[in-house]
Amino acid sequence: MISRRANDNSSPKYVDPSVQLNAGLWSLFAGATIFLALRVWIKVTRGHGLWWDDHILLVTWVILAANNSIISVEYATGYVTDTWDDRMHILINVTSCGTLVGQALSKTAFAVTLLKLTKGWQRWILWYCIASMNLYMVLKVFFQWGKVCGKSSYDVWYRLDFCLHPKFRDDFKEGGNVYNIIMDFVLATFPWVITWKLDMRRVEKIGLCVTMSLGMIVAVIAAIRTGWKDEGNQKDAYYFWRNAHSNIWYSSEIVGTIIVQCIPVMRPMLRDIHMSLTSRRLASAADNTARRSKMPIAFTGNQNSHKAHIFSDAKSNTYNDGRNDGDVDSWDSQGIYQKVDFELTTMEIKPDKGAKNTSLV
Repeated sequence: MISRRANDNSSPKYVDPSVQLNAGLWSLFAGATIFLALRVWIKVTRGHGLWWDDHILLVTWVILAANNSIISVEYATGYVTDTWDDRMHILINVTSCGTLVGQALSKTAFAVTLLKLTKGWQRWILWYCIASMNLYMVLKVFFQWGKVCGKSSYDVWYRLDFCLHPKFRDDFKEGGNVYNIIMDFVLATFPWVITWKLDMRRVEKIGLCVTMSLGMIVAVIAAIRTGWKDEGNQKDAYYFWRNAHSNIWYSSEIVGTIIVQCIPVMRPMLRDIHMSLTSRRLASAADNTARRSKMPIAFTGNQNSHKAHIFSDAKSNTYNDGRNDGDVDSWDSQGIYQKVDFELTTMEIKPDKGAKNTSLV
């Protein structure tokens, strides 16, 4: 039997935020879907396959989709009202747990990525972050379904048979939010420690560190959301409107964590686009050169000696007239995409001594 329970004695005319809620949740979800799809497509098409961090992100994406769907159902089936039945309370608990799991898994995926790049004490720190985040998540999910001591409204059939002191319950949930923010900052700092020691150009190091440290933005978002929630939510006409925006803030934290992990993997695709545009300009210049080569020798100069422009490996003095399989762009064994630097050089090519000069005079 489903019973109805009042949230509050007052009944102001509430503002229904369903339109804004769905626009915010599903716009963020679309962004996460695009970036994650590009990440998977790049890894599969380049023959690298999916690793543990990719699978964790895919699970996070599925949880995010399910969570958004349930939240949309809540607001479409009676969330904005003074009374909630047991079905609504169960849905609210489910989405609260889904948010907690999504936060933990999205951060875990990034920590797993960093595990491929670290060794020694750095790996122990990452394992501590993974274990502590997920342990906190499990406890918060468990406590979410517990009763609250001294509150009869929580003494219902779908809650577990134990109770928590109200202050401890609130402090534990708040502590979990703060801990998530700390983990965001710790994980966003790690790429600078790891990447700065790699044998790369300084510009490449800074670019890679910045893209991998975009989790700082997620940490700022989480801090703003936590501070905003601390101010409370007065039961006025905009009570549910603020609740809806809180759901969007929570979703943005998960989406942001997914996106910042996909951006570094997109570097080879962006490089392919850049090289494609560059090759078109070179082809156009080559056509112009071919037309000039048909001019008489008086206009082109001595053909016994000419200069040929080639691409050569910047880290080698060996002549490369073409690119072999060993020179193609790839990820290294640590999971970071590394590119082969090329520069335009000039070398002098002279004909063999026994060759005849067939130039027109």
